[in-house]
Amino acid sequence: MEKQAFSPNLLGISQMEALEKGRLNRERLKQMVEKISLTKEGDKYPHTYFFSPSGLGKTFTVKNHLIKSNTRYIQVSGNVSMFAFGIQLAVINFLNPLKESVVIFVDDCDELFKTELNCNTMKNVLDGSRVFTYEKSLTSQWNNLSEIQREAIKYFHVEGKMGFSVPTDNLVFVFTSNFKLPTDDQVKEARMKNQSKMVLLAHKNAIRSRCRVADFDLSWKEHWGWIADVALNTDCLDCWEISIVEKQIILVFIWNNWDALTERSIRLIEKMAVAMREHPDTYSAIWEIDYFKN
Repeated sequence: MEKQAFSPNLLGISQMEALEKGRLNRERLKQMVEKISLTKEGDKYPHTYFFSPSGLGKTFTVKNHLIKSNTRYIQVSGNVSMFAFGIQLAVINFLNPLKESVVIFVDDCDELFKTELNCNTMKNVLDGSRVFTYEKSLTSQWNNLSEIQREAIKYFHVEGKMGFSVPTDNLVFVFTSNFKLPTDDQVKEARMKNQSKMVLLAHKNAIRSRCRVADFDLSWKEHWGWIADVALNTDCLDCWEISIVEKQIILVFIWNNWDALTERSIRLIEKMAVAMREHPDTYSAIWEIDYFKN
């Protein structure tokens, strides 16, 4: 639940400006997620790809707004092999015989776009044929599958071929990642330099072209502003009974020591808040011991 403006204020002008940019970035993320629930069959670009540095609560925000909008969604892991990802899709559509529209929320999707082969598979999933295809033998994996997974594979098996093919035309994909998909200019620059990774960059750029993309490529001040807005204007720290003043003390400490910190996230603020409540006289020294780089 969002709260009213806070006071008293220990933050300076630069910090207040960063806080406002953080609020605007978070609002943009919310608006992008809200558009997902408005996706209609036949939309040209139904899929969405969210990039930002880690620790900003992308997963929480996406899930929270999908739930609020009563969007039918299923969360799956993207940090798996392409075979395992395909099995997830096969089970989902095997249990969905009417092919009703479903949002597939793929958290931490980086493994799916790690190789040229993976990218080609995902390009077909997102556009064009709109089919996930796995063309290798399943013999070695068969005994490791559950009964429902085997039934799903049998259902989507193509006679005379290895593997299985799952139609994905009823699936809308939402990806979150800590890695940015390359832009047209980045691919062009790599091509001019004849870089060996240019081909993979081009494939990842093709994934970008198939999605609505929100790049939260933040400066350190914008990054600070994002986590500060969460800390000051939501309930995330209320379970530790941290006052507005104490929250601002934590945020000023993070601002002043940004480059020295081992992590910069919403979770860090929560952990610092715990130390503040448990060690009211020595919390600052504990912060330096626990969260400063060696």
